[in-house]
Amino acid sequence: MLTDRQKLILKAIIEEYVVNNEPVGSKVLTNKPYLDFSSATIRYDMQKLEEDGYLEKTHTSSGRVPSQDGYRYYVDHLIIRDGNVTEYFQYVDQILDDKRLAKEDAIKKLADFLSELTGYYAAVVGSSSDFAKVLKMEIVPLSDNEAILLIVTSSGAVQSQKIVIPHGYKMDDLLRIIQMFDNAMYDHSVYEIRDILSKEAAKPRIRAMVDFRDDILNFMIKGFTRFSNTESYSSGLSRLFNQPEFQDHHIIQNILKTIDSEVMKDFTRNAHNGGLKVHIGTENLAGLETCSIITIPYYMGDNEYGTIILIGPKRMNYRGVIPLLEYVAKSMAKLYNR
Repeated sequence: MLTDRQKLILKAIIEEYVVNNEPVGSKVLTNKPYLDFSSATIRYDMQKLEEDGYLEKTHTSSGRVPSQDGYRYYVDHLIIRDGNVTEYFQYVDQILDDKRLAKEDAIKKLADFLSELTGYYAAVVGSSSDFAKVLKMEIVPLSDNEAILLIVTSSGAVQSQKIVIPHGYKMDDLLRIIQMFDNAMYDHSVYEIRDILSKEAAKPRIRAMVDFRDDILNFMIKGFTRFSNTESYSSGLSRLFNQPEFQDHHIIQNILKTIDSEVMKDFTRNAHNGGLKVHIGTENLAGLETCSIITIPYYMGDNEYGTIILIGPKRMNYRGVIPLLEYVAKSMAKLYNR
């Protein structure tokens, strides 16, 4: 349990380090008006904070830098939102209120603004239909051996996939197998569909139609995959790599590889659940251990939602960017029906 004085010292060290990226010594802290303690007292508490894992001592300086646990404690218990960031809200409003901008253009501009203001990598991931529920699958015959599979979800989205009926099978066979899948998938989310398809395809009544089953599975997977495609607008990789923490070539490679991976897409999709989240260091995906990632969901309408992502160093200006992202997420509803 940290004492009130230790909390003040930890908070002061983190906020000083965020600004200057230099190890913080006791002399710097004694100059702060709200730390009216002797140098010996401050040095003692800094030593205790280091022993407890909240600070780390560098080899090149007598000062300390925050550890991952120190940042975590700060974000969870000590952070006070920077009131000065409200001066930037007007620029968010200007972008979102500009009716001349199409929705996609406004989102792109917003990602650029967030990156330019913070110096970090910003992404605004558009809504997908992953969490929409399957309402209906329907077959529209085109000829004796061709048909269109229509997939309808609760979001109102419709996908179509052309199906060619293999030699030896009839339209009735296609209708029967689609009916089997349709019953199993009704009212399940698009996100769950791949598992449901696999389980249903293994059942004896469908397994008996081995050749046709595999073809149908492929056609259906293609159709549902389109629902999962999301629009993503990002900006600021070059700004991120201008941060002093990211000058090492291997660190840059790892970050680039992870941001472009399927794992990152899954991370983004899951980030939609809940409110604002701060992932620090090793709490992140492999390859992003040197980073902090802040995610926050946004809603434009009942079926239009997504995630705002900010990636920066662990030495991130949390007290400034958190209220900024909260305001942006709340304001995204202005793009409803744009």
